[in-house]
Amino acid sequence: MIKYICIATEMKLYLPYLQKMIPELVILGMNTKWEGFITKYKLLLAYLNNSDNDNKIKDDDIICFIDAYDVLPTKRINELEETYKAFETAHPQVRIIVGYDKVDNVFHEYLSKNIFGTIGDDDTRLNSGQFIGRSKNIKHIINYILENTIEFKTDQIELTKYTNQFNDDIYIDKEQIMFYVKSKPLQQVTMDHTRKSSFIHANGNGFLETFLEEEHGIKVSRKELYNNYMNNIQGCFKKLVLYDMIFINNIMTGINERIIEYIKKIIEEFNGLYNRMLYRNIQL
Repeated sequence: MIKYICIATEMKLYLPYLQKMIPELVILGMNTKWEGFITKYKLLLAYLNNSDNDNKIKDDDIICFIDAYDVLPTKRINELEETYKAFETAHPQVRIIVGYDKVDNVFHEYLSKNIFGTIGDDDTRLNSGQFIGRSKNIKHIINYILENTIEFKTDQIELTKYTNQFNDDIYIDKEQIMFYVKSKPLQQVTMDHTRKSSFIHANGNGFLETFLEEEHGIKVSRKELYNNYMNNIQGCFKKLVLYDMIFINNIMTGINERIIEYIKKIIEEFNGLYNRMLYRNIQL
């Protein structure tokens, strides 16, 4: 049996639908202060380590973590456990499976690449908004990240760094057999039914009203639609501010590194010229 977990500080956007569709969903962090993206890992790790006796998490329990506000199950959610176990049997070295982050426009692609980083030589990007694995493996990865990260920016950045170090530990679901991630900021996201995904993720503050109606026959009221739009627009601007700061810092770091390298070359050239002149004077 899969244990579904999410992190949320308030009940908004698509979380009420997520809770209704997965009644056993564990929501961590409700009505607590959000302290940045590190909150996700701290709350999840604490829960996996310190669950009460009635809800004790065992090392071999299957944990599926999903973002609270923009992820919903598809009609195939009942197939997820079987799909995961079959994958695990075929790939025993993999610790967790994460979503595949792919965007549709060049500008968003450029920003995502420079903010979150890429994996390997083909510029693959993971999406940390959903992952599945055994409790012991998730704890191993989160512990390593928290113990070895000086400045925690976002969970996606840190998980990308980890994957570049321990590539065999993480499987990116490019085939979308479990997680269908679609990046369409402030646009309706619908399901691609050629995929066998158990979850859909409207990454980048996308909307899921059309998906709810087409996939589950749920029609969202005008009031809910308005609230979702306002919350998504607000969330989008907050992310833009945060991501712009990270992007600018990355760019400036790159510029500073190039300036330092340039100065080093000038010093090397100067030292070489000085030594040649000194050698020439000694010869004279």
